[in-house]
Amino acid sequence: MKKIFASLSFLIAVTLGFPGIAQISIAPTSVFVDNNGIASFYVTNPSDEPQEINIGFVFGYPGNDDQGNLLMVYGDSLREKEFGIGDRLRAFPRSFVLAPQQQQTVRLQLRPDRSLPDGTYFTRLKVTSNAQSREVGEIAQNEVATQVNFKFDQVIPVFYKHGETKTGIEISEIETDITGNNLRAVADFRTTGNSPFIGSVTAMLKNKDEKIVAEVQQTTALYFSGKKGMELSLPEGLTSGEYQVELRFETKRSDIASNNLVQTSPIAKRVYVRIP
Repeated sequence: MKKIFASLSFLIAVTLGFPGIAQISIAPTSVFVDNNGIASFYVTNPSDEPQEINIGFVFGYPGNDDQGNLLMVYGDSLREKEFGIGDRLRAFPRSFVLAPQQQQTVRLQLRPDRSLPDGTYFTRLKVTSNAQSREVGEIAQNEVATQVNFKFDQVIPVFYKHGETKTGIEISEIETDITGNNLRAVADFRTTGNSPFIGSVTAMLKNKDEKIVAEVQQTTALYFSGKKGMELSLPEGLTSGEYQVELRFETKRSDIASNNLVQTSPIAKRVYVRIP
């Protein structure tokens, strides 16, 4: 009697912008450690298969390229030494099997370091999931079987606010470019304070009467100085002429409680643009 068994394993990184791809769900999508060094989050398995879950940590943060596009930065050892939570953070449990249609609470515990300067420290929480593997013995005799095992990584931020925290940005200039019916505005900014600027940014196109003719808003997380790009879709039939583009940054988000965000006054800057 002969049995042939092959196993293929694939690792897929899943951003929370595409929750339909993931095998599990995580809530909340940003975790804030309290003053006692304690936090928790929930892992839910909505599938019909048991899921193997592993919790890990990796230092990283969102950044931007020279065109203001979002990119993730990993391997920055200098900033990890200055702002990272490091190995002081632990997860309980760290590995477990989650039955179908069940939820598990995972608790985080941070060992405090009172010698740190005031500010916000951070890392990223990586939750790896894959369907529980079948035992080789479950394969029938004379059966050629290939087991494809997909592993999904979901990564969310973890923050710890220590002492007096403050944040802000200063916008030096805004560059604009029009391609077809799209207007792109890129702000050159410098972060201030001792904490990331986490909130939202709104781009508005205003006519000479201060009426908003196009608007878009998105969440943002600005950890370090750089460029932030926004795109506006120009409405059909927009009259040619001079308009103003305004970018407005605020420390508010619908998915994060206001008391978790380091607050500052809204920051806005305008530039003139000519619509052909």
